[in-house]
Amino acid sequence: MTAIIIISVAALIGVIAIVANNQIIARKNQVAQAFGSIEIYLKKRFDLIPNLVAMLNKYMAHEKEVLVKVTQLRGQVGTATEPEEKIQVSNELTKILGGIHLNLENYPNLKADTQFLDLQYKLTDIEDHISAARRAYNAAVTVYNTKIQVFPVNLVAQMRKDKAAVLLEIPKEEQKAIHIDQLLNP
Repeated sequence: MTAIIIISVAALIGVIAIVANNQIIARKNQVAQAFGSIEIYLKKRFDLIPNLVAMLNKYMAHEKEVLVKVTQLRGQVGTATEPEEKIQVSNELTKILGGIHLNLENYPNLKADTQFLDLQYKLTDIEDHISAARRAYNAAVTVYNTKIQVFPVNLVAQMRKDKAAVLLEIPKEEQKAIHIDQLLNP
């Protein structure tokens, strides 16, 4: 009788461990999938930037610094390997690209150019998708982090040496209003 109880308890613990392990794996995969979505939108923006730069180059020849900075940041996004590094460079790029939108009044011909309007629409759409993907990533990270911190799953997570994932946060200095004059005339 004691052997049956011991075997039953061991089987129950085994089932709990298997379920917990599977839950951790599922949540980890959701975090990876959510970050993959961010990377897809960053790639779309990355691919759109040469067209935007070429269009702006036509109209804003005297504001080369902005175009050079956008091109440099695009290169940094392409070479970044760590998620946090990609997001940091992406945030800088978002700040500069947002400033370009604000400066249209100085270029009425550009403002009326249908190609530019199409690029602007695509860029705005991609920025919205990046923002949504960041929210989805942070939600997946929160669920994963909660899962590995709650008993009994935390015991399995400790055995697996799972660590909490990092939320994507935009630093306070990047949340300030964009002043295009400062970007264009350093």
